[in-house]
Amino acid sequence: MSEISNLGKNNVKNLTSRIFSKILYKINFSKKKGNQQLLGIDLLKNEIQKDLLLISVGKIEETYIRILEERDPKAVMQKTGKILFLRCLKECCEDFLTKQYGYKVKVNIGHLKNSLYTKTLFKDIELIFQVPFYVLLDPTSPIFRLIYYPVYNLASESLIEAFIDHMVIEISNCVVYFSIVKFSSVYAFRQTLYRSKFLSLRNFERFKNNLSWQLITRIYVQRPLDLYNNRYEILILRINGINCRTIYANRSKEITSLSNFSLLTLMFVEAKDFLTNRLDETIYLISKGIRFTLTSVFGQVIGLVWRGVIEGLKK
Repeated sequence: MSEISNLGKNNVKNLTSRIFSKILYKINFSKKKGNQQLLGIDLLKNEIQKDLLLISVGKIEETYIRILEERDPKAVMQKTGKILFLRCLKECCEDFLTKQYGYKVKVNIGHLKNSLYTKTLFKDIELIFQVPFYVLLDPTSPIFRLIYYPVYNLASESLIEAFIDHMVIEISNCVVYFSIVKFSSVYAFRQTLYRSKFLSLRNFERFKNNLSWQLITRIYVQRPLDLYNNRYEILILRINGINCRTIYANRSKEITSLSNFSLLTLMFVEAKDFLTNRLDETIYLISKGIRFTLTSVFGQVIGLVWRGVIEGLKK
Protein backbone atom coordinates (compact mmCIF):
# COMPACT_ATOMS: atom_id res chain seq x y z
CA MET A 1 0.00 0.00 0.00
CA SER A 2 1.37 3.43 -0.86
CA GLU A 3 0.29 6.60 0.85
CA ILE A 4 -3.06 6.34 2.66
CA SER A 5 -5.52 9.07 3.40
CA ASN A 6 -6.06 10.57 6.85
CA LEU A 7 -9.45 8.87 6.97
CA GLY A 8 -7.82 5.54 6.15
CA LYS A 9 -5.19 6.07 8.85
CA ASN A 10 -7.88 6.92 11.39
CA ASN A 11 -9.75 3.70 10.55
CA VAL A 12 -6.54 1.68 10.94
CA LYS A 13 -5.78 3.41 14.26
CA ASN A 14 -9.28 2.61 15.52
CA LEU A 15 -8.88 -1.04 14.51
CA THR A 16 -5.44 -1.15 16.14
CA SER A 17 -6.75 0.38 19.35
CA ARG A 18 -9.67 -2.05 19.47
CA ILE A 19 -7.46 -5.11 18.99
CA PHE A 20 -4.89 -4.03 21.57
CA SER A 21 -7.67 -3.27 24.06
CA LYS A 22 -8.91 -6.85 23.68
CA ILE A 23 -5.39 -8.17 24.27
CA LEU A 24 -5.00 -6.06 27.41
CA TYR A 25 -8.30 -7.42 28.69
CA LYS A 26 -7.14 -11.01 28.15
CA ILE A 27 -3.84 -10.38 29.94
CA ASN A 28 -5.60 -8.86 32.94
CA PHE A 29 -7.90 -11.85 33.37
CA SER A 30 -5.76 -14.78 32.22
CA LYS A 31 -4.55 -16.82 35.20
CA LYS A 32 -2.88 -19.92 33.79
CA LYS A 33 -1.17 -21.51 30.82
CA GLY A 34 -3.32 -23.72 28.62
CA ASN A 35 -0.59 -25.56 26.67
CA GLN A 36 2.31 -27.86 27.51
CA GLN A 37 5.02 -25.97 25.61
CA LEU A 38 7.75 -24.49 27.81
CA LEU A 39 7.71 -20.68 27.70
CA GLY A 40 10.27 -18.23 29.04
CA ILE A 41 7.58 -16.35 30.96
CA ASP A 42 6.76 -19.55 32.90
CA LEU A 43 9.77 -18.65 35.04
CA LEU A 44 8.14 -15.48 36.35
CA LYS A 45 5.71 -14.94 39.21
CA ASN A 46 2.15 -14.34 38.03
CA GLU A 47 2.16 -10.60 38.74
CA ILE A 48 5.62 -10.14 37.17
CA GLN A 49 4.56 -12.15 34.10
CA LYS A 50 1.49 -9.95 33.77
CA ASP A 51 3.62 -6.78 34.04
CA LEU A 52 5.93 -7.98 31.27
CA LEU A 53 3.06 -8.87 28.92
CA LEU A 54 1.45 -5.47 29.53
CA ILE A 55 4.74 -3.69 28.80
CA SER A 56 5.13 -5.69 25.56
CA VAL A 57 1.58 -4.86 24.45
CA GLY A 58 2.12 -1.16 25.15
CA LYS A 59 5.42 -0.99 23.27
CA ILE A 60 4.13 -2.87 20.23
CA GLU A 61 1.06 -0.63 20.00
CA GLU A 62 3.23 2.45 20.43
CA THR A 63 5.58 1.24 17.67
CA TYR A 64 2.73 0.51 15.27
CA ILE A 65 1.05 3.87 15.90
CA ARG A 66 4.37 5.64 15.37
CA ILE A 67 4.77 3.93 11.98
CA LEU A 68 1.19 4.82 11.04
CA GLU A 69 2.07 8.48 11.49
CA GLU A 70 4.54 8.22 8.62
CA ARG A 71 3.58 9.34 5.14
CA ASP A 72 3.99 5.84 3.68
CA PRO A 73 3.69 3.33 6.57
CA LYS A 74 4.13 0.22 4.44
CA ALA A 75 7.36 1.48 2.87
CA VAL A 76 8.72 2.34 6.31
CA MET A 77 7.94 -1.17 7.58
CA GLN A 78 9.50 -2.80 4.51
CA LYS A 79 12.74 -0.79 4.74
CA THR A 80 13.27 -0.63 8.49
CA GLY A 81 11.17 -3.49 9.89
CA LYS A 82 14.09 -5.29 11.57
CA ILE A 83 15.42 -2.08 13.11
CA LEU A 84 11.99 -1.12 14.43
CA PHE A 85 11.45 -4.59 15.85
CA LEU A 86 14.83 -4.59 17.59
CA ARG A 87 14.16 -1.11 19.00
CA CYS A 88 10.75 -2.25 20.29
CA LEU A 89 12.38 -5.31 21.87
CA LYS A 90 15.07 -3.18 23.49
CA GLU A 91 12.51 -0.75 24.94
CA CYS A 92 10.44 -3.65 26.32
CA CYS A 93 13.51 -5.11 27.97
CA GLU A 94 14.64 -1.79 29.45
CA ASP A 95 11.18 -0.85 30.74
CA PHE A 96 10.69 -4.27 32.31
CA LEU A 97 14.09 -4.34 34.02
CA THR A 98 13.79 -0.72 35.12
CA LYS A 99 10.43 -1.41 36.75
CA GLN A 100 11.77 -4.46 38.58
CA TYR A 101 15.10 -2.95 39.66
CA GLY A 102 13.68 0.43 40.62
CA TYR A 103 16.22 2.46 38.65
CA LYS A 104 16.98 3.09 34.97
CA VAL A 105 18.50 0.09 33.19
CA LYS A 106 20.17 0.42 29.79
CA VAL A 107 20.42 -2.64 27.56
CA ASN A 108 23.29 -3.06 25.12
CA ILE A 109 21.55 -3.42 21.77
CA GLY A 110 24.43 -5.47 20.38
CA HIS A 111 24.14 -8.04 23.20
CA LEU A 112 20.38 -8.17 22.72
CA LYS A 113 20.73 -8.62 18.97
CA ASN A 114 23.18 -11.51 19.48
CA SER A 115 20.91 -13.29 21.95
CA LEU A 116 19.92 -16.72 20.64
CA TYR A 117 16.21 -16.00 21.13
CA THR A 118 16.47 -12.69 19.25
CA LYS A 119 18.20 -14.41 16.35
CA THR A 120 15.42 -16.98 16.31
CA LEU A 121 12.73 -14.29 16.12
CA PHE A 122 14.63 -12.50 13.34
CA LYS A 123 14.34 -15.63 11.18
CA ASP A 124 10.53 -15.23 11.22
CA ILE A 125 10.34 -11.46 11.59
CA GLU A 126 8.08 -11.14 8.53
CA LEU A 127 5.40 -13.35 10.11
CA ILE A 128 5.90 -12.10 13.67
CA PHE A 129 6.19 -8.34 13.20
CA GLN A 130 5.60 -7.18 9.63
CA VAL A 131 2.59 -9.18 8.36
CA PRO A 132 0.39 -8.19 11.36
CA PHE A 133 1.07 -4.55 10.49
CA TYR A 134 0.38 -5.03 6.78
CA VAL A 135 -3.01 -6.63 7.46
CA LEU A 136 -3.93 -3.81 9.80
CA LEU A 137 -3.47 -1.53 6.79
CA ASP A 138 -5.13 -3.93 4.37
CA PRO A 139 -6.77 -7.27 5.38
CA THR A 140 -6.20 -8.54 1.81
CA SER A 141 -2.54 -7.51 1.70
CA PRO A 142 -0.67 -9.28 -1.15
CA ILE A 143 2.09 -10.30 1.28
CA PHE A 144 -0.48 -11.90 3.58
CA ARG A 145 -2.13 -13.75 0.70
CA LEU A 146 1.23 -14.93 -0.63
CA ILE A 147 1.82 -16.75 2.67
CA TYR A 148 -1.66 -17.77 3.84
CA TYR A 149 -3.76 -18.18 0.68
CA PRO A 150 -5.83 -20.28 -0.11
CA VAL A 151 -6.64 -21.26 3.49
CA TYR A 152 -7.10 -17.59 4.42
CA ASN A 153 -8.40 -15.21 1.75
CA LEU A 154 -8.20 -12.19 4.05
CA ALA A 155 -7.16 -11.42 7.59
CA SER A 156 -10.20 -11.22 9.87
CA GLU A 157 -10.01 -9.12 13.01
CA SER A 158 -9.75 -12.26 15.16
CA LEU A 159 -6.85 -13.55 13.04
CA ILE A 160 -5.00 -10.23 13.29
CA GLU A 161 -5.57 -10.36 17.05
CA ALA A 162 -4.08 -13.88 17.12
CA PHE A 163 -1.00 -12.67 15.19
CA ILE A 164 -0.44 -9.86 17.69
CA ASP A 165 -1.04 -12.24 20.61
CA HIS A 166 1.80 -14.34 19.25
CA MET A 167 4.08 -11.31 18.87
CA VAL A 168 3.40 -10.16 22.44
CA ILE A 169 4.20 -13.59 23.90
CA GLU A 170 7.31 -14.09 21.79
CA ILE A 171 8.73 -10.66 22.66
CA SER A 172 8.05 -11.35 26.35
CA ASN A 173 9.77 -14.75 26.08
CA CYS A 174 12.74 -13.07 24.40
CA VAL A 175 13.02 -10.52 27.22
CA VAL A 176 13.00 -13.29 29.83
CA TYR A 177 15.61 -15.33 27.96
CA PHE A 178 17.91 -12.29 27.68
CA SER A 179 17.40 -11.57 31.40
CA ILE A 180 18.24 -15.18 32.28
CA VAL A 181 21.51 -15.00 30.37
CA LYS A 182 22.60 -11.55 31.59
CA PHE A 183 21.13 -11.19 35.09
CA SER A 184 20.48 -14.66 36.54
CA SER A 185 23.71 -14.56 38.58
CA VAL A 186 22.15 -11.87 40.80
CA TYR A 187 20.27 -13.78 43.51
CA ALA A 188 18.17 -10.73 44.47
CA PHE A 189 16.97 -10.66 40.86
CA ARG A 190 15.79 -14.25 41.13
CA GLN A 191 14.15 -13.56 44.49
CA THR A 192 12.17 -10.66 43.05
CA LEU A 193 11.06 -12.12 39.72
CA TYR A 194 11.08 -15.91 39.73
CA ARG A 195 8.49 -18.35 41.00
CA SER A 196 9.41 -19.89 44.35
CA LYS A 197 10.28 -23.31 42.89
CA PHE A 198 13.01 -21.68 40.77
CA LEU A 199 14.79 -20.10 43.73
CA SER A 200 16.72 -23.36 43.96
CA LEU A 201 19.77 -23.07 41.72
CA ARG A 202 19.28 -26.68 40.60
CA ASN A 203 15.67 -26.08 39.46
CA PHE A 204 16.60 -22.80 37.83
CA GLU A 205 19.48 -24.35 35.86
CA ARG A 206 17.23 -27.21 34.82
CA PHE A 207 14.63 -24.74 33.52
CA LYS A 208 17.31 -22.72 31.73
CA ASN A 209 18.81 -25.80 30.09
CA ASN A 210 15.39 -27.13 29.04
CA LEU A 211 14.48 -23.74 27.55
CA SER A 212 17.80 -23.54 25.67
CA TRP A 213 17.41 -27.09 24.38
CA GLN A 214 13.86 -26.36 23.22
CA LEU A 215 15.13 -23.25 21.43
CA ILE A 216 17.92 -25.17 19.67
CA THR A 217 15.45 -27.90 18.68
CA ARG A 218 13.12 -25.24 17.35
CA ILE A 219 15.86 -23.71 15.20
CA TYR A 220 17.36 -26.86 13.73
CA VAL A 221 14.45 -29.32 13.75
CA GLN A 222 11.02 -27.76 14.26
CA ARG A 223 11.42 -24.73 11.98
CA PRO A 224 12.73 -26.73 8.97
CA LEU A 225 9.86 -29.20 9.41
CA ASP A 226 7.34 -26.36 9.62
CA LEU A 227 8.72 -24.82 6.43
CA TYR A 228 8.64 -28.20 4.70
CA ASN A 229 5.06 -28.91 5.81
CA ASN A 230 3.75 -25.36 5.14
CA ARG A 231 2.72 -24.76 8.73
CA TYR A 232 3.38 -22.22 11.46
CA GLU A 233 2.75 -22.41 15.19
CA ILE A 234 1.37 -19.34 16.93
CA LEU A 235 0.77 -18.71 20.63
CA ILE A 236 -2.63 -17.24 21.43
CA LEU A 237 -3.79 -15.45 24.57
CA ARG A 238 -7.07 -16.67 25.99
CA ILE A 239 -8.96 -15.91 29.19
CA ASN A 240 -8.19 -19.50 30.23
CA GLY A 241 -4.49 -19.19 29.43
CA ILE A 242 -1.98 -19.33 26.57
CA ASN A 243 -2.70 -21.87 23.83
CA CYS A 244 -0.69 -23.07 20.85
CA ARG A 245 -2.33 -23.28 17.43
CA THR A 246 -0.91 -24.58 14.15
CA ILE A 247 -1.95 -22.71 11.01
CA TYR A 248 -1.16 -22.98 7.30
CA ALA A 249 1.73 -20.82 6.05
CA ASN A 250 3.46 -21.20 2.69
CA ARG A 251 7.14 -20.35 3.16
CA SER A 252 8.76 -22.98 0.96
CA LYS A 253 11.06 -20.34 -0.59
CA GLU A 254 12.80 -19.98 2.80
CA ILE A 255 14.02 -23.58 2.67
CA THR A 256 16.91 -22.46 0.43
CA SER A 257 18.13 -20.14 3.22
CA LEU A 258 18.38 -22.90 5.84
CA SER A 259 21.73 -23.72 7.40
CA ASN A 260 23.48 -27.02 6.66
CA PHE A 261 22.38 -28.60 9.94
CA SER A 262 18.76 -27.63 9.33
CA LEU A 263 18.95 -29.09 5.84
CA LEU A 264 20.09 -32.38 7.40
CA THR A 265 16.74 -32.50 9.17
CA LEU A 266 14.93 -32.27 5.83
CA MET A 267 17.25 -34.85 4.28
CA PHE A 268 16.46 -37.19 7.17
CA VAL A 269 12.72 -36.68 6.67
CA GLU A 270 13.07 -37.26 2.91
CA ALA A 271 15.06 -40.45 3.54
CA LYS A 272 12.54 -41.60 6.11
CA ASP A 273 9.61 -40.99 3.72
CA PHE A 274 11.44 -42.78 0.90
CA LEU A 275 12.43 -45.80 3.00
CA THR A 276 9.01 -46.00 4.63
CA ASN A 277 7.30 -46.11 1.23
CA ARG A 278 9.76 -48.71 -0.08
CA LEU A 279 9.33 -50.76 3.10
CA ASP A 280 5.54 -50.61 2.71
CA GLU A 281 5.85 -51.76 -0.90
CA THR A 282 8.23 -54.58 0.06
CA ILE A 283 5.96 -55.79 2.85
CA TYR A 284 3.00 -55.66 0.45
CA LEU A 285 4.82 -57.72 -2.19
CA ILE A 286 6.03 -60.27 0.36
CA SER A 287 2.56 -60.62 1.87
CA LYS A 288 1.07 -60.95 -1.61
CA GLY A 289 3.60 -63.67 -2.45
CA ILE A 290 2.90 -65.53 0.78
CA ARG A 291 -0.83 -65.34 0.15
CA PHE A 292 -0.37 -66.66 -3.39
CA THR A 293 1.82 -69.50 -2.10
CA LEU A 294 -0.66 -70.45 0.59
CA THR A 295 -3.69 -70.31 -1.68
CA SER A 296 -2.13 -71.85 -4.82
CA VAL A 297 0.55 -74.29 -3.75
CA PHE A 298 -0.53 -75.34 -0.29
CA GLY A 299 -4.16 -75.14 -1.33
CA GLN A 300 -3.56 -77.69 -4.09
CA VAL A 301 -1.59 -79.95 -1.74
CA ILE A 302 -4.36 -79.82 0.85
CA GLY A 303 -6.89 -80.52 -1.93
CA LEU A 304 -4.97 -83.60 -3.06
CA VAL A 305 -4.63 -84.88 0.50
CA TRP A 306 -8.33 -84.31 1.14
CA ARG A 307 -9.21 -86.11 -2.13
CA GLY A 308 -7.03 -89.05 -1.08
CA VAL A 309 -8.79 -89.23 2.27
CA ILE A 310 -12.18 -89.29 0.57
CA GLU A 311 -11.07 -92.01 -1.86
CA GLY A 312 -9.76 -94.05 1.07
CA LEU A 313 -13.06 -93.81 2.89
CA LYS A 314 -14.94 -95.07 -0.20
CA LYS A 315 -12.94 -98.31 -0.08
